Amino acid sequence: MNELPAPLPSADDGPRRRPYSSALGLACLDGSALIISWFLVVSLFGRVWGGEFLLLLPTLVIGQLSLGYLLSLYRNRYQLGSDRELRNQGLVAGILFTGAALMGAVPEYREDIPWLLLALLFAQALMIFVRQLVRSLQQLRLVPVAGEPVIVVGAGDLGASLVFQMMADPLSPYRPVAIIDDDPSKARQLIHGVPVRGTISSVAEVVAASHAAGVIVGIADAPAQVFTSLVQRLEPETTWVRAVPSPLDMLSSDIGLSDIRDLDVTDLIGRPAIEPESEQISRLVEGRTVLVTGAGGSIGSELCRIISRHDPSRLIMLDRDESELHSLCMSLEGRALMDSPDLVLADIRDPQALDHAFAKHKPDIVIHAAALKHLPMLESYPAEGWKTNVHGSLNVLRAAQKHGVGRFVNISTDKAANPSSELGRSKFVAERFTAHYAAVTGLPYVSVRFGNVLGSRGSVLISFADQIRRGGPLTVTHPDVTRFFMTIPEACFLVLRAAALGGGGQTQVLDMGEPVRIVDLAKRVMALTGRSCPIVYTGLRTGEKLHEELFSPVELDRSSANGVSWTVEVPPMDPTAVPVSGASLEDIRNCYVETVEGVDGVAPIAAALAEVPEADVNEVGLTAGGLDLAGTGRA
Repeated sequence: MNELPAPLPSADDGPRRRPYSSALGLACLDGSALIISWFLVVSLFGRVWGGEFLLLLPTLVIGQLSLGYLLSLYRNRYQLGSDRELRNQGLVAGILFTGAALMGAVPEYREDIPWLLLALLFAQALMIFVRQLVRSLQQLRLVPVAGEPVIVVGAGDLGASLVFQMMADPLSPYRPVAIIDDDPSKARQLIHGVPVRGTISSVAEVVAASHAAGVIVGIADAPAQVFTSLVQRLEPETTWVRAVPSPLDMLSSDIGLSDIRDLDVTDLIGRPAIEPESEQISRLVEGRTVLVTGAGGSIGSELCRIISRHDPSRLIMLDRDESELHSLCMSLEGRALMDSPDLVLADIRDPQALDHAFAKHKPDIVIHAAALKHLPMLESYPAEGWKTNVHGSLNVLRAAQKHGVGRFVNISTDKAANPSSELGRSKFVAERFTAHYAAVTGLPYVSVRFGNVLGSRGSVLISFADQIRRGGPLTVTHPDVTRFFMTIPEACFLVLRAAALGGGGQTQVLDMGEPVRIVDLAKRVMALTGRSCPIVYTGLRTGEKLHEELFSPVELDRSSANGVSWTVEVPPMDPTAVPVSGASLEDIRNCYVETVEGVDGVAPIAAALAEVPEADVNEVGLTAGGLDLAGTGRA
């Protein structure tokens, strides 16, 4: 059996003092301070020792030790030299001063009491001095010497806690050299010996002056603008940026230096991320049967994980890829015997398989996430997008109508707005089909439009990370190209919100803030990894836009009831008006020209026809080898 590696030594792994010996030593120091102070007063002011001394000084020492023990000064309850210890020491001194002053009412002691009070004052100053001296020596012994020099952003409680932990651990991987904070009242403060030296806007100058290797954001739930501002002002080749965990993680455990994490690109999308609303999801799915197509994909699998936590009657997971279903089962149940009746291996291109699955499981809610989504691939193989995104979606809608599904959500894309690509056209037709079945059934059948989902399979983030691992270059189509971005939780929130609140035939679009330049995102990803790679511009591909749109020109009548998402009305389209699944490329092209509004679709489709011989169109599934073209992809 392999042995576990030995744990790293900590600051406390050295020889330990017994608590009672430390407490006894501190008590002796305090008693000695009183005796030394009395001798000091007598020597400096020429007082003659009287017989009262034999009673007053021992009484003072006994009082100090007794009160100190009662207030836990000599029981190792407080850190040496801490604020709490100083407070209790002051309380002991106050009681002793009061008692000594009252003794002045006794005539025999009246002349000695003022000198006794002076000795007591000297003794308290000596006690405090010794404590702070010992504490300073201990801190000097613990100050990290080998850790990376870092700047901490935030002089609040969390930032101060991080600095304290770094300074108290000689094996800390970080050594704070400066703090920055935008609060002017904290300027030039010293926090655990570390100075506040500027604001976020001056981070580059502070880094240069202090020779820091990185920046740690010590702000709980810091807004994305903080991370964006830091990354823009720092050189990714020389200075890294890291953060503390989320507030939810902070509630589950104490935050330590090991919890400091690298930034995620979701920290840099330029707006606060929107999280799913648990109560709304519970009202939607609790006690109901939910079926998810494309369940093994990035969005489908996350939807399944979220839905499973809100007590559905059953969660039916449908996908054509058995390996992805296996992975999904492992993430949900910790096992993957693949014998659950809730797993459905089926292709949405197969209407008979869908009909059988719907008849058997009788879902109340259907979330349709299955699709082919890679724009360049569909430009080369437009017939495959037609079969899956158009007729596959139509098959799912027909099965939903036939078997009485009460709620239906079709996952679309922002490329369906004023579409210029095969992907956008096929998804826009699916939106119109969804609106048609909403009108026919009178039920809430809705669509949702996604932007680019960060971290999903095939996303630009995954591509950049892989290119950086290989040493570059990073490929970007155009210096000015922009895209809208959303996180996987936001995508799932939009889907479930649409299922809960969407009206029949509507398309909902998340308000994703301002679009992000892809070249800026590439630079931010390099900043997160601390590596620099060249950027190569490859040119826009067929069907790609320089700037994506969220709405078509005809979709002027849109509304937002919550400030989170927009609602637009999409015109329904009768499915009988479209060619069959195996239609020729020319018929598909003509259909798009007639049915997709606001699109000059002839040129890009003609280009696709020129590149893909029609004789090969219907055989792509047989000749594409390992490419995922013949079946159902997943969003």
